[in-house]
Amino acid sequence: ALAHIEHCDKGEEYACPRCNSTLYHPGESPLYVLSAALCALIFLIPTLIFPIMTIHILGMRQSVTLIQAVWFFTEDGYPLVAVIAMAVGFFIPILMLGLILFILGALSLGYRVQEIHLPIRVYSTLTSWSMAEVYLLSIFVAIVKLQGMATLDFELGLIAFVFFLITFYITTVWFNPQDLWWNNDYING
Repeated sequence: ALAHIEHCDKGEEYACPRCNSTLYHPGESPLYVLSAALCALIFLIPTLIFPIMTIHILGMRQSVTLIQAVWFFTEDGYPLVAVIAMAVGFFIPILMLGLILFILGALSLGYRVQEIHLPIRVYSTLTSWSMAEVYLLSIFVAIVKLQGMATLDFELGLIAFVFFLITFYITTVWFNPQDLWWNNDYING
């Protein structure tokens, strides 16, 4: 049986009366979503360019960027792992941010939600495939494993990556595609 809600208010969060799962949570204003998305894209640039850490071991020093870390999988004979890591760690989050900017831009130019339903559905499908936080977790695992063998210096790329993840997830939490269907005047509202 479907859950029935008598009077819906788009500013309220709704949960299933049976299992307490969230049925709807309101997103933030488009301006907030746009600001967070742009911040995430800005933090992505130094994340990809600058090294995340420098390893000092046995008198040698090696700095590595996130792109180089993925490339090491390919060099070690794991190209499928490298492709999957790049897809879920970078390409999907970048595509999601691009879709948010496209959707908000199209709505601000006067397009109706029905005219841009495909990008909205693609975005909704990609939300379960975005796993950029796995990169951060793997970095912390590497830090714990290497801590006894080498000296690690954290670089600007790691700091930018942490800020990228924070702003990316703020963006995805604030942007609720259901709001687009509920509110015909989402951009101006």
